[in-house]
This record gives sequence, C-alpha cells and structure tokens, in this order.
Amino acid sequence: MSEAVLSSQNWEALLRLELRSGADRTRLVPIERYGPLSVQRPFYPEAEVCHVYLLHPPGGVVGGDRLELRLDVKKDASALLTTPGAGKFYLSAGATAEVRQNFEVAAGASLEFLPQENIYFAGAQVDIKSSLDLEEGGCLLFWEKHCFGRPANQETFSSGSLVSQIDLRVAGELIFTEKQRVDASELARISGFRNHAVSGSFLVYAEALDAAALQPLQALQPEQGTGGISQPHPGLLIARFLGDSSRDIDDYFMKLWQRLRPQVLRREACRPRIWNT
Repeated sequence: MSEAVLSSQNWEALLRLELRSGADRTRLVPIERYGPLSVQRPFYPEAEVCHVYLLHPPGGVVGGDRLELRLDVKKDASALLTTPGAGKFYLSAGATAEVRQNFEVAAGASLEFLPQENIYFAGAQVDIKSSLDLEEGGCLLFWEKHCFGRPANQETFSSGSLVSQIDLRVAGELIFTEKQRVDASELARISGFRNHAVSGSFLVYAEALDAAALQPLQALQPEQGTGGISQPHPGLLIARFLGDSSRDIDDYFMKLWQRLRPQVLRREACRPRIWNT
C-alpha cells in the first residue's frame, strides 16, 4: 500500500513563538500553541544564536489540515529554525491542506528559516503562503524546497496541485511577491518544469548586500540540475533550483548558505545537529 493515505480526521494547529535578545543569547519564548505543532528545547551550538527544531508529530499532512506558524524575532535577536525531516503532503479526498507562515523580523535581528524539503504525493492538494515582514536593518535567509512525487521510487506527481505564495515586505513596503501553481501539466510543460520533479527558492535579504555579491555566487552551480541567482531588488538575492533530486538541491543551497552567511550575518556557517542524523 502506498504511503499516501486518506484520513477522516483533520488537524488544525497554531504555533506562535517569540525570539528575544538576552544578556548572552537569544531566548525562545512560546506564546501560544494548539494542535500538533511544537518545538524541541532550543540549542546553542554557536553562543548567542538560538537553533530551534520545528516538529509535526503526525508525520504528514492531508487534505483539510490547517497549520499556522507565527514567528516574531525581536530587536537584535538571532535565530535559526529547521525541521528534523521532510514535510509530507498526502493524497486528498478533495479538501485542500493549508499552511500559513507569518514571520516578523525586527531591526538588528536575523532569521534563518531553513526547513528540509516538502514531498507532495500524487493527489495532494496544498496551499502554502509565507508572509515575511522585516523592519529596516532586519536580515533574512529563507528557503523552500519542493519535491513532486518521489523520483527515486519512480512515483510521479500525476494528479493534485500545489499553490505557493511568498510575500516579502521591508519597512511595510512589498518588495517581492511570487505565486505559483504546480500540477501535472505544469511539471510537463516546456516553459514550466520540463519534466523535472524538484524545485526550490532561496531568498536572502540584507541591506548590506549589493550587486557585487552576485558574481562569485553565480559561479556556484549544482552538480546536477539547474541553478541561478538574481537580484530583483536592492538588498535581495534569490537563488533558484530545478532538477530531479532532493540531494542536489540540498547540496546547492548549502553551498550558497555557507558563502552568504558570513557576508550577511558575519558568522561562519554552523550546521544544525539534526542535519547530521
């Protein structure tokens, strides 16, 4: 039997977190929680930066589930959030699974939101919206990675759809918005995915970034698949990936992160421990 399952029980979940700068480190402050979204205790492998692992104990999302994550990174706080494994979106009986992510980053603060990939099984109906709001002087490194079907198992995304939207605002001004709809026809389209199954975007915003940062990064290319970097707005870099393996997108985004983190945050890359398991 396929891992893709139907469920008559739907989950609604909300997790609200604040990250506050303390005397020696950023502190994690849970504000509100219900349903199956939670966090482990924070880790501090690099002194003041708070590493947080987001957990979804059911292990997968089905049509009708609604998950909401709200992060408020206060002035001068520094946080890195990731997940212990891939997100899985299963076959829907007709309803849409909704994910809402709202992040606020204050002046002098930094947020690295670096989850592992989402896997969409055939028949999944998914709507994801990420709202990113920065004050002047805030820094953001944010990626999303999508895997349609499981190419390694010859499982294709033959039905279903993903609607994904990202809105980035700085000081209240919308500087970047993107909405895409992916289904089987888009995956096959020559002007779309060209029969590739894995895609992703990596957004980096920092006032100090300029066009000079583009050239050395453009020389970094994935071993397999296609990558590219653009600067659609001052201070904003966007890297893209299109290919067939989650390992390839992981390697590509990791190389970029290792180069960009010292430039943007003045810190060397420090891999979360969970990535090594």
